[in-house]
Amino acid sequence: MYNLVRFEGNIRKLETYEGKLNTLTNTGDSQIASSAILSTAAESISLGAQTFFLASKSRLHVQSVVMEVEGKICIGQFHRALLKENEYIVCVAKKIDTNLYELYSILSPKTGLLHMQVGMGGSVKKSHDSIVKGGRVWYLLGVVVIGVVLILGGDFDAENILSWGGVLFLFYFILFYILKNSFKSLKHFSEKSEEIFKLYRFDNPEEVFLLSGRHYSDDYKILLESVYEYRKVIKEDPYPESYIEQKERNV
Repeated sequence: MYNLVRFEGNIRKLETYEGKLNTLTNTGDSQIASSAILSTAAESISLGAQTFFLASKSRLHVQSVVMEVEGKICIGQFHRALLKENEYIVCVAKKIDTNLYELYSILSPKTGLLHMQVGMGGSVKKSHDSIVKGGRVWYLLGVVVIGVVLILGGDFDAENILSWGGVLFLFYFILFYILKNSFKSLKHFSEKSEEIFKLYRFDNPEEVFLLSGRHYSDDYKILLESVYEYRKVIKEDPYPESYIEQKERNV
């Protein structure tokens, strides 16, 4: 669908640059908001809290990389580039010019880390299901809050209950309208992610959802966006730690 290709080899001529990913684009706000909801759906308060923090800052600190892999010039942008010169990697990229490729993902058999562009990491089906689940969580929280307000206020007359019921009814449709449109704006991330999973030969790529495998960086003291310890989720790993040795033996 997106004409992506997979190739692998050692990193040569690695260069890293600091930069900012502006989230205030046409899809930026919905991307951050939906990511927070997905974090909640993954039952991790810390993930959701950090995502809201990133949203409040409006601009996400990222690192751009330029490297050569098997003679191919590769450029990409990730939340953090936890890569080293001469490291053996498996890439998925899009050819944008003669011998020039845009990196969509980088998998390292040695470290077990999978770098993906910010916003990626879940298949279409799983991302949709998680947004719906997250929406239900937020709605139930709203019900609880209103219930507490009614109990503390001690005002249980029919008119008051009907008024709050109307608020909840309206809140439900507004919330899921926002989520529906948010998912539409994010769907291309999920489509690209699913295509990447297929190229990596992950089992059941339409069922893959990597959010629970987000990597915590000891150097930066943060959970990284779309950098995953993918083996926490992918049990049948096509690229085990012995993958590089196997490749060398077969050469």
